[in-house]
Amino acid sequence: AFTAPQILVDFASPVTGTKGVCQKTTRFKTFPKYLVLQMNRYVMGEDWTPKKLDVLCTAPDTLDLAEYRGAGPQPGEEMLPDDGPGEGGAGGSNRIVPDDAIVAQLISMGFGENGCKRAAVATQNAGAEQAMEWVLSHMEDPDFNDPIPEENPAPAGAGNVAFSEASVEMLCMLGFQKKHAERALKETNGDVERAGDWLMSRADSLDALMDEEDSAPAPVADSAVAPQDYKPQYNLLGFISHIGSSTACGHYVCHIKKEGKWTIFNDRKVAESAEPPVDLGYIYIYQSVGPA
Repeated sequence: AFTAPQILVDFASPVTGTKGVCQKTTRFKTFPKYLVLQMNRYVMGEDWTPKKLDVLCTAPDTLDLAEYRGAGPQPGEEMLPDDGPGEGGAGGSNRIVPDDAIVAQLISMGFGENGCKRAAVATQNAGAEQAMEWVLSHMEDPDFNDPIPEENPAPAGAGNVAFSEASVEMLCMLGFQKKHAERALKETNGDVERAGDWLMSRADSLDALMDEEDSAPAPVADSAVAPQDYKPQYNLLGFISHIGSSTACGHYVCHIKKEGKWTIFNDRKVAESAEPPVDLGYIYIYQSVGPA
């Protein structure tokens, strides 16, 4: 469970630089306006094929997460430093390198190399099964097939992305203006193919995007912007469910609750739902009752 205590066996202390056992507990510092919960309905079978679990899981109409709000450092506790002998300090870096064996197994199942590497890193090379579960949960992420970012990436919008004039000319040959081509290359870290997709998907609003960039105020450091905090009481707003026998086929539909009534959204078909399958949801969306 997300909030249950976890035992970390090989925790590298940033103070001593040695590994040992520790307990980790996750809590909320602030609560979001919308809370998205995912049911783990997809698992790996013994034959290494993804399978769907058709089980009923009761999703409550309301949630109260007040007991999971973090209270910060307690009396007698001391905060660990961000950097130390085991992390970013003189002793080196803790950056995880994807395990080649895990990546190879996932690639053999038909997934892209970058997505497989992300899965291995996200699961800390725990194994192919754990990485596969991560893939099934994140394969729809927009950056799933993007290369893993560098450990210390250049700040966004800094204008220091390197790209060649040949790349600009290549995009201009497709009919785009030079300023638009340069903006696309900056947004995609100099990748011509992704820059072309970026331009195509925004072909009707490129000038508006450039105007917004010119008139936008200087970015504010993240540390200066406090996230909006909301009350930890939530009401069920909607859910997404899967119609089909397995992960290889089927169809996703969405149910939204408005003014006490459920409505089903099935592509272009929208209708009132008298008996929504709340117990068979894959993704649940809850809305906070209001700001804290």
